[in-house]
Amino acid sequence: MRGPDTLSLLGDDHEAFEAVLSGEVAGPVAVVGGPFSGRGTVLDRAVQELDATRVALDPSDSVDRVRGEIKGGPVVVEDCQHLYERRISGFEGLSAFLNDLASVDATVVTGWNRYAWAYLTAVQALDREFPVTVGVQPLPAERIAELVLDRYDGMPAFVADDPDQGGLVVTTHHEISWRDWSVSVPVPMLSPVAVRGLFSDGDLDPKDVTFGRLAAVSNGNLGVATAIWETRQGAEVRPSDIAVPASDRDLDREEAFCLRIVLAKERVNRAQLAGIVDGLDRVLGRLSRDGLVTVEDDLVELVPAAVPAAAPATERGRIL
Repeated sequence: MRGPDTLSLLGDDHEAFEAVLSGEVAGPVAVVGGPFSGRGTVLDRAVQELDATRVALDPSDSVDRVRGEIKGGPVVVEDCQHLYERRISGFEGLSAFLNDLASVDATVVTGWNRYAWAYLTAVQALDREFPVTVGVQPLPAERIAELVLDRYDGMPAFVADDPDQGGLVVTTHHEISWRDWSVSVPVPMLSPVAVRGLFSDGDLDPKDVTFGRLAAVSNGNLGVATAIWETRQGAEVRPSDIAVPASDRDLDREEAFCLRIVLAKERVNRAQLAGIVDGLDRVLGRLSRDGLVTVEDDLVELVPAAVPAAAPATERGRIL
């Protein structure tokens, strides 16, 4: 099974990342990407090229999990969003980590959820601590198709939708730099070449339409696209089968706040939420029924296929 390469994932930031791996640029590095977008693949490359120790942080980990490692040579620290909590005194672990980074000569490559990064940049000026920051970029529809289909032994039959039902445009959420929020934008699901082909001879490959839709609704996020793809059923697939699980109701303030934390953490211990979300059991029950999170034992996890619905749902509540 092939995965995306760092050139595809980093786009214009690829040269900056290569400069770090070759030793041309010093200082700590931040790899920032959306939930399930491929940060791990970029960090895999850093581990390999630097012969680095890898530390993957979990929701229950404290800063002590990584403090000793970063002083012993090149190190890659994954899921750094677990170094803080959204509560009073919740930044102590993060501050200790950043203080340690300031005194380390070895290369340290860190991975961050982009929603956590946006929040910490706004409230803690986190971006000032990293001379090099690279971002995981959206993948085009052709690459999404190649990588998604490579995961499976068989290929479904692609069937066209009724042309009278439309479907050449899908409303997606375009990310903007201010506070890392998004706006709803109608996005064509096809390349200009495909559109010209449609109007010239009316012959449009339903596979192209399907993966154009998949890339659009997932915002080019491979992990999200794969999860949405897996929600389909049967041996046939139509473009209209590609949809984002979404609630038909607006979230209240507590639900939006809780979901934003899970969106930024990807997975979080229930205990971390208990002290800051009122009526947590009821809130998690509703979010779970809406298909936005899963709750098992003490762990609350974001549902990958629901990311395109979760982000705008929290932004409507003006939650950073």
